[in-house]
Amino acid sequence: MMRGMRVPRLNSLRGLIILGTLLVATPLCVVLGHAMLQMRALSHKSTRLIETTAKATEADNKLVSAARSLERVAQLRLEIGDTTLDDDFAKPASQTLESLQTLDTVAGESIGEDTKTVRHKVEAIRAAIQDASSRNAKAGDPALKDSITENIKELSSAINRINQTITLRTTASLEELQTSTAQTEGKLLKALYILLPATIGIVIIFLLTISRPLRRIDSAIDTLGRGRYDAAIVIRGPTDLVRLGEQLEWLRQRLIEVAEAKNRFLRHMSHELKTPLASIREGTELLLEGAVGTIATEQREVIGILRDNGIQLQRHIENLLSYSAWEARTVGLEPEEFPLRELIRSVIDAHRMTLLSHRLRLTAEVSDIIVTADRNKLRLILDNLFSNAVKYTPHDGSISVRAKSEGAELVVDVIDSGPGIAPQDRDRLFEAFYTGSSKAMGPLSGTGIGLSVVLEFTEAHGGSINLIDRQGTGAHFRLRLPTNSRNARTTQSAHVA
Repeated sequence: MMRGMRVPRLNSLRGLIILGTLLVATPLCVVLGHAMLQMRALSHKSTRLIETTAKATEADNKLVSAARSLERVAQLRLEIGDTTLDDDFAKPASQTLESLQTLDTVAGESIGEDTKTVRHKVEAIRAAIQDASSRNAKAGDPALKDSITENIKELSSAINRINQTITLRTTASLEELQTSTAQTEGKLLKALYILLPATIGIVIIFLLTISRPLRRIDSAIDTLGRGRYDAAIVIRGPTDLVRLGEQLEWLRQRLIEVAEAKNRFLRHMSHELKTPLASIREGTELLLEGAVGTIATEQREVIGILRDNGIQLQRHIENLLSYSAWEARTVGLEPEEFPLRELIRSVIDAHRMTLLSHRLRLTAEVSDIIVTADRNKLRLILDNLFSNAVKYTPHDGSISVRAKSEGAELVVDVIDSGPGIAPQDRDRLFEAFYTGSSKAMGPLSGTGIGLSVVLEFTEAHGGSINLIDRQGTGAHFRLRLPTNSRNARTTQSAHVA
């Protein structure tokens, strides 16, 4: 082994991938190699069969042709008694013996007896012709006739048997080749029938071994992204993924610490701000009541603006406190039955001075609906939506509030004539601390908490809040709540452990 070369551990992701690849690829390679060897053997066998058959057929044809020539010469010698035909007999006799030699090499022992018979009869005919020539026998010599007739008949029978033997041998070889091909095909199919389920099983096992911890990691990352840190992250599987899970668990602990530090900061700063703010509001109220003397109309208008901004600042601080409480502990619903119109009227009255100072036109169309919900949380939902509309509506603009019931749902629409929601802000609109790109009309900018609180309290009631697309400028928020929220989830799990 080369120095410095690292061998992957089997319990690591890399080791599992290599092991799985080997377990899947090795049987396939073995089967493919075996198939190639079998196909090569069949190919060689078929090639040899074709060569042998071609040689045997060629030699057999030559044998038949030479035997017929020999028979014709012998019959002609018998009929005309011409001794000059003795030399003509030698050529077909030699060709017959050469063809026998080739057939004997190709066919072997299967035609051994018949080749001996053919050789013997050829020699017998040759000897009879030579005897007739030595005796100057004439045409139709009885001794030559008997020898030629008997030997030619036996020669033809032996050659026919050789033909049949070669034909049967060729047929048997073809059948043997077909049988070998069928057996090889059956073995390969059997191997595939065993190998494919085993391969699929191995793939499934390794996919489960790897995909399960990957799904847990994906779920853990999604949970962290949604800001839920209550469940510990434990990943079991390959060591690589286990280490990644440990890193995610460390990240979860760090996020919890950051969230707790943020909540502590929000709680401390909110409480610290409430004391001077209470003094500011008390002072503006005293000034407006004339407790320190008479004030002019212009001064009263400025003091009214200060009071409105103090109320707005107090609302922001309350939002911070609500957000801090929402993230730090479980938020419960305290449903009660009350008329919606009175709740909306109280929300509008809280913003009356801001509406007058900004010269905003308000249209309210509220049906006489009795709802069952958490009054304080629903008031905070509506107050944040209305405050958001007031904040972004320019002077001399308009705000519309509509509330009606649709079946078992309460539908509240809050519409303003402000700049609307920029396309790049829509996906993060309800994200905590995201203030967006639109600029508020008042001197104070938002904290980015109001709409996140709206979303959380709405979902706690089992409802939904959506931004409705509309033509022209302005934003249109639509709130949907069940008119009876007693069956809604009464607790909301904390996002921070």
